[in-house]
Amino acid sequence: MTSTVWRVALGVVASSAFFWGVAGNVDLGLERTRNGYTHRDGGEWYTYTLFAGFVVAYFSVARLTDTTAARYAALVPAAGAWSGVLSCVLMGQQTRHWVAAAVMALIGSVVPLVVHLRRRTRRARSGAGAPA
Repeated sequence: MTSTVWRVALGVVASSAFFWGVAGNVDLGLERTRNGYTHRDGGEWYTYTLFAGFVVAYFSVARLTDTTAARYAALVPAAGAWSGVLSCVLMGQQTRHWVAAAVMALIGSVVPLVVHLRRRTRRARSGAGAPA
């Protein structure tokens, strides 16, 4: 396998970990303390995966934009978002779970569409897409 395939695989796993962390934080909710809000007991792992997944996915996608797979780089966070939708709905069926799942589904659907439209607009402005 090429290093691009490994970067895509790592990006999808890290992006999935990020959105799993988001789903876990939605599932646990926040607890009010005298100093503000904090996670309930056991929420630290979701926070750790949220930050670690974001960092690894960010660098994976940033590195993909330098290779021939740049046009597919938007599919990495989209795949992670859809796995987050599944995780969120499996963790609970309350309103907060459905709202978070809807937001993640929107992210998973809109990001590739926006990237595609921006690339098409850029190509049209540069004249590369015009018929000869």
